[in-house]
Amino acid sequence: MASSTTARTNRRTDTKTAPKRADLKVVRSEDRVRTVGAISSIVASFFFVVLFALAGLHAVVVQTQADLDAVNAEITSLEELRVERLADLAWADSAVGLEVTALAAGLVPAADTVILAPLPPGALDRPASIDPFVPGSPAAESGTASLASLSRRAAE
Repeated sequence: MASSTTARTNRRTDTKTAPKRADLKVVRSEDRVRTVGAISSIVASFFFVVLFALAGLHAVVVQTQADLDAVNAEITSLEELRVERLADLAWADSAVGLEVTALAAGLVPAADTVILAPLPPGALDRPASIDPFVPGSPAAESGTASLASLSRRAAE
């Protein structure tokens, strides 16, 4: 029985002498909820700001693409107009176009066709005056105004 008595006393002294742990702390549930709530609010706000920025960037991209599409449509219509104008110019430059334009302007077709042939050098007579605008030439003395006389008058 002596051994059972000593075992009881040892148990009593062990439980009484066991030190309390100082690093353990009682945490109220309200403090923990406030911390988790603040962190989750910050994360949700950050997520909202990121999504808002992405939506803004997407709106800018969509608007820019709409502007590019409008410019491309205008370029396409101008290219079609350019092709039409080139076709009109080619038709007006053709023989048929020249004839139609001349007749529409009131010109009359020639009675007979004249074929022009090149002449060899010296086949034509020399002109009466070499330069009609030189003072002293017959054309200048006949009363026609020359460029040189007009410039002299303007200088005086």
